[in-house]
Amino acid sequence: MSGFLGAVIIVIGLVIAIWPKIAWYLRLGWRFKNAEPSGLALGAERVTGVVLVIAGFILMVSSCSSGNAERRWSEQFKEKLNSGQVQEISIGMINPTVLSEEETDRMIQMIQAAELRPFDAGNSFGASNTGTISFKDQTRVDMVILGPSGGIELHPGNAQSEYEIMSEGLKSWLKSFGN
Repeated sequence: MSGFLGAVIIVIGLVIAIWPKIAWYLRLGWRFKNAEPSGLALGAERVTGVVLVIAGFILMVSSCSSGNAERRWSEQFKEKLNSGQVQEISIGMINPTVLSEEETDRMIQMIQAAELRPFDAGNSFGASNTGTISFKDQTRVDMVILGPSGGIELHPGNAQSEYEIMSEGLKSWLKSFGN
């Protein structure tokens, strides 16, 4: 959405920069009979147009880069899972249980098959269970099981948002895991 807003701001800025007299008339001139803008007023309109073009461009670029960063994190996460970099997966709040190799492989397969959807958890807290995916490079991703989203959430410390793992199979498997 901010990319579209950036494009609109660029168009408005170009119109103001190219035709400053029209912009001046629309902003002020219509209020006065037979008024003409000064050279300084036209120069100010042109500067305003150029500033709007720059602001629109920045808005468009930032909207593209933030979306790519989110996609890159989920892709990198799945690549780490796929390349055998998982050291262990533990489930539990107080006395976490470390998954066996078979259970770890099954969970990795379910995550690989699922969509990772970014969302903002905001100030919502609570979960029926938690977990951690630890990697060989000493990084980790916290999991919230049935948290604010109602699903299985990934809470990476270095990403801009949290991710929900869109997998009913994984949700059911983790629900039955504690039983």
